[in-house]
Amino acid sequence: MSAYKFDSQPTAWQPDAPKDASPSTARQIIRYLRWAGTVLIVISAIGFMLQGHADLLPAYRYWLGLAFTLLLCLGGLICAYGLKETTGARLFFALGVAFLPVQASQVSAMIYNFSQGDLALQLPYRWLQFSQVKPSLIAVDFAITAVLLVLVSYTGFAMLARRQVKTLMAAMLLGNGLLLLPVRDGFWIPLLIACLFFVLRASEQRLRQDSAMHLFEGLAARVLISLPLLILLGRSVLHPVSITLVVALTSMIAVIGVIDIKRYTHSALAIYLGQSLGSIAALVAWLIVADSVSGVGRWHYGLLLPLSLLLFILSAYIDYYATNYRFLGSILALGLVAGALLDGQSFAPLLALATGIALSLAGLRCRERTPFFAGHLCFLSGILFYCRYAIDAYNHAPWLSSIGLGLVVLLAASYLEKRQQVILSKVDAYLNELRSWG
Repeated sequence: MSAYKFDSQPTAWQPDAPKDASPSTARQIIRYLRWAGTVLIVISAIGFMLQGHADLLPAYRYWLGLAFTLLLCLGGLICAYGLKETTGARLFFALGVAFLPVQASQVSAMIYNFSQGDLALQLPYRWLQFSQVKPSLIAVDFAITAVLLVLVSYTGFAMLARRQVKTLMAAMLLGNGLLLLPVRDGFWIPLLIACLFFVLRASEQRLRQDSAMHLFEGLAARVLISLPLLILLGRSVLHPVSITLVVALTSMIAVIGVIDIKRYTHSALAIYLGQSLGSIAALVAWLIVADSVSGVGRWHYGLLLPLSLLLFILSAYIDYYATNYRFLGSILALGLVAGALLDGQSFAPLLALATGIALSLAGLRCRERTPFFAGHLCFLSGILFYCRYAIDAYNHAPWLSSIGLGLVVLLAASYLEKRQQVILSKVDAYLNELRSWG
C-alpha cells in the first residue's frame, strides 16, 4: 500500500496515518525468543554430554539422550498439529535431526567396545566411554537409532527442503552409517573422513544449484548433513594423531581454501587469505607424504617432481600470484630433470621428455615464456641424452654415418630453398607471439 493516498484534486497528496509498528515488533520479539530457546537447548545438551551424565551407566546415558531427541520431536508435533505453526515445527525437528548423530556416535561406541574388548582404545574421559553394555541392549539401541534416523531425518528435511529430500537423506544416512562403524584406528578413520568430505562436497555443489537451498531453511539443512563429519573429526582428534589423519585434514583445508572459498564469498581479502592458507596446507600435505615415504633428508627426484606438479595445479585455481607458482614450478622441474640426467637416474631421459612436453603445453596454454622455454630445455636435454646412441653408431661405421648425414643435409637445403618464404613468415609469427606473452 502506498504511503500516500490520492485526493479529489489531481495535484493534492496527503500522507496516510502512521502504521502501527506492533506487528513488526512482535515478529522481532518472536525471532529473539526462538534464537534464545535454541541456544538454551544446544548449551544444555552440550553441558549434559560433557558433565551431566558422567556418573551414569552407559545404557542410561544413551536413553537420556534418546529421550531428549524424542522430546524435541514431540515439540515439533505440538507446533505442527496442535498450534498449526510451521516455523516452530521446523525448528524443533531441525534440532532433533541435529542430535541424531550424537545417538549414532553413542551406539557406535557401544559396538566398538563390545567388539574390541580389552583391545579397545579407551579415552580418558569417562563421559565418552560406553563399555560393559549387554549385546541385547546394544541391538535394541541400534534398531531404535536406525528407525529414528529414517523417520526424524525424513520429517525434518521434508519441512526444511522438500525438493531436495532424497539428496539430503542420502548424505545424512551415509554420514551416520560411517559414524556407526566400530573403527577407531589412525588409518581407516582418516580415510572415512576424506571419503565423507568429498561426498558431502559433491552433494553441496548439487544442492547449491537450487535457489531454495540458499534460504535459511536450506542453509540449515545443508549444515545438518555435515554434522556426522564434524563428529568424526572431533572424535579422531581425541585419539592419537596419525600421519594419515594430518594428510587428510590438510588436504581438506587445501580444497576448501583454494577451490571452495570462491563459492561462498566475493571478498578479495577473504579469498586471498583462504587461498594462501590452502596453498600452505597443500604443501604441508606433500611434505608429510614425502617425509613418510623417504625419510627426512633422503628425498629423491621422484618425490620432488610432484611438488612442481602441485604448484601448477594450485596455479590453476588460485586468483593471486598464479604466475609465480608456475614460474617456481617450471624452474624446479628444470632443475630436477637436469639433476636426474647428470646423476644418471633410471628413466631420467624419459622423464625429461615427458616433463618437457608437459611444460611446453602448459606454457602454450597459459601464454607464459618461463614454462614454455623450460619445457623446451627439458625436451632437448632428453634428446641430447639419446644422441649418444648416434655417436656410438658413428664410431662403429663412420663412413656410413657420414653418407647418411650428408643426405639429410642436402635434403634440408632443398626443403629450405623451396619453402623459405613460408618458413620465414612462420618464424616471424612465432617470435611476435612470444613477444606478446607474459
